[in-house]
Amino acid sequence: MGASTYIDTQAYQEMEMSNCTQGWPARIRLVAIAAALMAFAIPGTAVAQSTDEERSATGFELTGYVGALLPLAKLAESGDSLTAEFSTKVAYGLGLEYWFGNFGIQLQGNYSNPSLTLQIIEDAGSFPISVKLGNTDIWMAAANILWRPQLSGPAAVVRPYFGAGPAMVKVMYPTDGEFDIQDETRFAISLVGGAQVELSKGWFVRLDVRDYISKLDTEPFETTKTQNDLVTTFGVGYAFH
Repeated sequence: MGASTYIDTQAYQEMEMSNCTQGWPARIRLVAIAAALMAFAIPGTAVAQSTDEERSATGFELTGYVGALLPLAKLAESGDSLTAEFSTKVAYGLGLEYWFGNFGIQLQGNYSNPSLTLQIIEDAGSFPISVKLGNTDIWMAAANILWRPQLSGPAAVVRPYFGAGPAMVKVMYPTDGEFDIQDETRFAISLVGGAQVELSKGWFVRLDVRDYISKLDTEPFETTKTQNDLVTTFGVGYAFH
């Protein structure tokens, strides 16, 4: 009786052990599948959250710029006897923006001091005479509405942006005893486009191209002309959001 009971007990324990052992592969497969799903789901969730946070980011961004002023046309013409044009010169800028996700408001200022050259034709058929009057102080300021789309994949570190808005251009001409050109303040239209590359810890770099489109209307020039002052700059900035 004792021997029979011992055998039955041992057989029962072996059967239980066999059942538990046979269940391990299924359990292991379930655990492995769950771990794999979590491994895929967690990074995906993190990327989605990061993208959502980037798109919904609000706050200030401050950028300093240095580059070049590139006048695209002659400054002015007065009949066939007198023309004026600016030289290409180093330009500086400072921009402050507040972003609401993909849209932003920008206050931008630029400065350059190109040299002003007059081309004078005294008599019909004669060669023009060039007169360099000196450097001109040009101050430009704009209030732009910006749009910055969010790219996906590896290109997500690059943020292109586009914008437009009203602007003012203040021109302070050099003084010359023979030529008296009046200083002027012009209303302008600002068009801007560029690309921003995210670095780390809020820092970024930019390539910025903007055009200040204005009308020249000052003495002694008789003809009003559209002036395109193209400012191409490289910027380094910091995002406070």
